[in-house]
Amino acid sequence: MPSSGVVLVEILFGILGRTAIRLDGDLRESWGRPREHAILATLLIHPGRTVTFSTLIEWAWPGESASPRDPASTLHTHAARLRKSLARLPTRPTVAPGNGGYRLQVDKSLIDYHQFRTLMTQARDHARRNDPVKTAELAEQAIDLWRGAPVEDIQSEPAEAWRTRVIHDEWIPAQLVLLEAWLATRQFDQALIRLNDLQADHSLDVNLAKLRISALYGLSRPDEATAYYLGIHNRLRYEADDVTVDDLRRHHETLRNQRDNIIPAQQNRVPRQIPHDVANFVGRAALLTVLDATVRESRTSGVVIVHGMAGVGKTALVIHWAHRSREHFPDGDFYIDLHGFSGSPAIPAGTVVDDFLITLGHPPVENQTPREKEVLLSQLLADRRALVILDNAASTAHVERLMPLLASCVVVVTSRQRLTKLSRVTGARQVSVPPMSTSEGSELLTVRLHRHRDVNRDIGTYISTLCGGLPLTITILAQHIANRESARLNDFIDRLTTRDLIGDIGLDGDGASNTKTFFAWSYRSLATPERRLFRLLGLHPGPDISIEAACACDGRSPAETRESLGILLGAHLLEQPKTFDRYQFHDLLREFALDCVQEDEPPPERAAADLRMIDYYLAAAIQALKTLYPGQLTVPELRTSDKLPPVSFGTPLEAKSFFDRERTTLTAVIAYGAERGNHSHTWRLADTVSTVFNRHGYYEDSRAVLTVAVSSAAAAGDADGEASSLTSLGMVLTILGDQAEARRCFTAALRFAEQAGHQRGQGATLHQLGRLEMACGNLPEAVVLFRRCLRFVQATNDDEAAAWTYCRLGQVLRLLDQHDEALVHLHQAQFHAQRIADASALATALAEMGSVFQDRGEHQQAATYCRQALSVVDATPIADLAISVHVCQALAEITNKLGMHDQAYSYARRAIDVSKRTHHISAEARSWEVLAELSFSRGETPDAVSAWRQASELYDRIGNHRQSTIIRAAMRRAQARDAEVPLARNESPTPRRSSSDVVDR
Repeated sequence: MPSSGVVLVEILFGILGRTAIRLDGDLRESWGRPREHAILATLLIHPGRTVTFSTLIEWAWPGESASPRDPASTLHTHAARLRKSLARLPTRPTVAPGNGGYRLQVDKSLIDYHQFRTLMTQARDHARRNDPVKTAELAEQAIDLWRGAPVEDIQSEPAEAWRTRVIHDEWIPAQLVLLEAWLATRQFDQALIRLNDLQADHSLDVNLAKLRISALYGLSRPDEATAYYLGIHNRLRYEADDVTVDDLRRHHETLRNQRDNIIPAQQNRVPRQIPHDVANFVGRAALLTVLDATVRESRTSGVVIVHGMAGVGKTALVIHWAHRSREHFPDGDFYIDLHGFSGSPAIPAGTVVDDFLITLGHPPVENQTPREKEVLLSQLLADRRALVILDNAASTAHVERLMPLLASCVVVVTSRQRLTKLSRVTGARQVSVPPMSTSEGSELLTVRLHRHRDVNRDIGTYISTLCGGLPLTITILAQHIANRESARLNDFIDRLTTRDLIGDIGLDGDGASNTKTFFAWSYRSLATPERRLFRLLGLHPGPDISIEAACACDGRSPAETRESLGILLGAHLLEQPKTFDRYQFHDLLREFALDCVQEDEPPPERAAADLRMIDYYLAAAIQALKTLYPGQLTVPELRTSDKLPPVSFGTPLEAKSFFDRERTTLTAVIAYGAERGNHSHTWRLADTVSTVFNRHGYYEDSRAVLTVAVSSAAAAGDADGEASSLTSLGMVLTILGDQAEARRCFTAALRFAEQAGHQRGQGATLHQLGRLEMACGNLPEAVVLFRRCLRFVQATNDDEAAAWTYCRLGQVLRLLDQHDEALVHLHQAQFHAQRIADASALATALAEMGSVFQDRGEHQQAATYCRQALSVVDATPIADLAISVHVCQALAEITNKLGMHDQAYSYARRAIDVSKRTHHISAEARSWEVLAELSFSRGETPDAVSAWRQASELYDRIGNHRQSTIIRAAMRRAQARDAEVPLARNESPTPRRSSSDVVDR
């Protein structure tokens, strides 16, 4: 019953004339006079229809009452009062005059009588579909709306006639529907309680009498049933016709005969149908414990659903558990393979009933109806403590009809489907069977190869992992190995792949028994849209997939794709191991999906799905980059599909989260795009992704994708793209210390840019060449390159490039002790960075200004600038780790000069930790150098020497031998305690700050 707008819900079934109209919830309002109650009730019985004045008078003025002299005027007065009362209700039903009467305009669904009729229509529909659980639920809801006799305060003849008819034609039939549903679900006690109440007023209703006899037999009270039958039979002989009496007699005799037939079977036959136990069963201790607990909790009955993917060992687990638990089921156990997923037709519920009746010694007889057989089976099982295993069910619909018949038993249903509806209807316990652990899989392989092969732990672990923990696949592979005892096991294992496992292994001429066959039964049971989505998802190269990426693969609407994903989850063809909005394949199912897409998807459709997927990741990556760094230049967008889900990110944190989640997938998609020949998309995606990877220190990942980008841009014939990718790759190689290869990339990129007359490209490449010379310690050459770069930057009015070029030029001039000119360029960098809101460039400019003042010995002002820089970095939603390192290095030196040694040490350690995490070798080298200087200034010479040694090795690795030589000399002087050696500005033996402090842009 609705909770809002329930203005008139109770008006017919019990409130009229006694208290009030319900406004909402439990709020009630006293209103009106009895006459107005009667008028309103008459209008409610005929909603939306005009009720004439004469009809209203007949209903509202009983025969003994004096009718009004002026009916129209009197009714007009009452109607006005009704309108005033009804106007206070939320839905505001109206009383409208017309055609010599009045009409009540109201939504029928707000009237309890009409709600009752709707619910009963639905209940009868479910009864016809043999769904007693839902039938009972709806019938109870309908009957609960009755609160006494309808319109019981109106005593007129029309009202009494209507009341009698409704009770006889609608209320009692509704009770019969409910009672029959309860009997079908073996709720005999509840049915008997309801019958006690009903028969107090309707003692001679033959339908109620038949139901009472059925309930008593269901409760195994045959003597009471017979005594009741004899008593009611004698009364009906005088009160009812012969047909009714004979119908009652046949009903009793049928139940009595069934009862008589059951007794010897229950005494003499204990069925034992569970198949042989699995020899040397391995593992699954936790699942067996769960099943044991379920039996203890259920005591005498209950339903357990054991579900999992194909080949995961559901049947073996349940059969092994059943053999262990037989003592709990003294009255027998039943087993049937329903063939829900197999090469044979599925076993229908009717066949299951027949088989169980035969097992119990009551084979079906000719002309016995399905319903009669079901009732017989239910009664045969009524007093048994039995176990029923329904193995390999296709769906809830496959077994739902059997559940009421097995209500007294413990029922275990296995399926590749989750059977959520069955769980909801029966309250079943769900037990999900995952793949075996590595150790369990290895033990299973050893057991299956017993007497054939000796398997060491490493091979067992490898095979278990390769098989994805599927007992079926491990067993098939073990048999394959056992049949080839002469072959070298190590050679076979070395060549074995997941593709082999779903291929020919297991096919030996004795029927299809390989893993692929078992997967195919699940695949073929899907509807067309889900089969297509399953195989297209196999094209996705990442470890898992988002809903948006799945939509791109699918090419349908998000709503359609979500629905299909849910179906694939329910069928255990996809998994959600981490979060609710991401999906992944079991490794073998991925291989199977790839087989399916090759076999069932036309090449043009495969190519279109590939392109949609890569197109989605490119669009998403560009949008995320724009959200993270609004001033960052992006590659030209390239949209080729109109079937992509919309892509947007509300905040920088959302954009960063996208890159964090998809980092591995983006790398895989880039490699996949190049492999499939989608080069124009691939180099753009790699260029975009590498920008974020660099900002967050994933330099090895960046090198991998940029290497692909260079080859893809070349394959696409895109010279600008190739030049851009070479420049970016060279920048990363510089950071990783591969200076020679970095120089080769920059030289090639500059040649492309010069040939194309591309000023922006020339400027970017010169910028990176300048950084390379800085990293190698060639400061004068770096100044020349940055000045050349600045001319191109000014010509193109590129604020972002200007900010970073002025930063670099100021930095290298500072290292050459040209402090005044360095400050001029750094203020220009600050201006351009603020203009485009580039926090990384702004923090770098401020930190470099601090370093200038530090070199001048103005430590307080230096600290002020560097703290401003750090606050800019920390206030950025997505911190630029390379900038953070640079600022921490400067602050470590400055705070040490100010005597704040603990803070200085903390800043230096933070710089080292972040550099290590981001694999920024030159930054890590400089950070160790700073830490060495701090330690030496505090007289901690051994710690200083250790830190210098770390720095020297790192400088050598990246080719900055000049700085490495300086540091080794400082180490020797420190170890010799040579007090005559001139100290650097920071009073360490290192003569100057390293020129290798290159901050990534």
